[in-house]
Amino acid sequence: MIPAKFASDGLVVFEIQMLKMRSWWPFYIVTAIIIPIGTLYFAKWLVPPGAQDLVGTRLMTGSLVFAIGLMTVNNLAQIMLFERFNFTLKLVVTSPVHPLSYALGVIGFSLVQGMATAAAVLLFAPVVGIDIHVGWELLPLLVLTSLSLTGLGLIIATWSPAAEIGNVMANLVGIMVTLLSPVYFPPDRLPGWLQWLTRFSPYTHAGTALDAVLSGNGGFGRSAAYLAAITAGGLIVGILGLRWRET
Repeated sequence: MIPAKFASDGLVVFEIQMLKMRSWWPFYIVTAIIIPIGTLYFAKWLVPPGAQDLVGTRLMTGSLVFAIGLMTVNNLAQIMLFERFNFTLKLVVTSPVHPLSYALGVIGFSLVQGMATAAAVLLFAPVVGIDIHVGWELLPLLVLTSLSLTGLGLIIATWSPAAEIGNVMANLVGIMVTLLSPVYFPPDRLPGWLQWLTRFSPYTHAGTALDAVLSGNGGFGRSAAYLAAITAGGLIVGILGLRWRET
């Protein structure tokens, strides 16, 4: 019965987030669809005409990872910060709801956002003339990418001393980590010491694995394994480190 209650409470939290999204739908249309597609369009036309066929799938990969990072870390942390500092989270705590159920609900909502964003970017590929290979491997890789830093988003949202500080940290993680990871180009183009440093970013491995799938070249197993390990570790740390009751 206890696991069933965890799941049912998590589903309620998820449904609440989905209902809130209905009233904020213009914001989600902009962040989940317009900005990611605009990023892909902008990146596509920065490349010289003669080189576009060589880097097309990499541009798609970079836009996918950037969009997912924005939706599943930045937005997740900001949603939770809003709930925390307008005392909605206290109502959830005193309902009572177990922290694991809350984490499952908000992470599930974040995952849905990430998948919707990824679908929008992938569907736009023919419009900008990028040929992609869509295989069964794509979905689990996108799920791992979406979940990879959500644990850190939980910690940022529940431990930041002020909403303003939390928003800054959410932007740093959701946007800057993506921009500092080699998602728009192969990691081997970086200096050796920087290649070693970027291995700690899940987006580095996500970029390599997704590009291998989208280009149809294969050979993504090692990068996918690193991505899965970082994702699992991040989720464990995030859920265990979730601050539930403030003194």
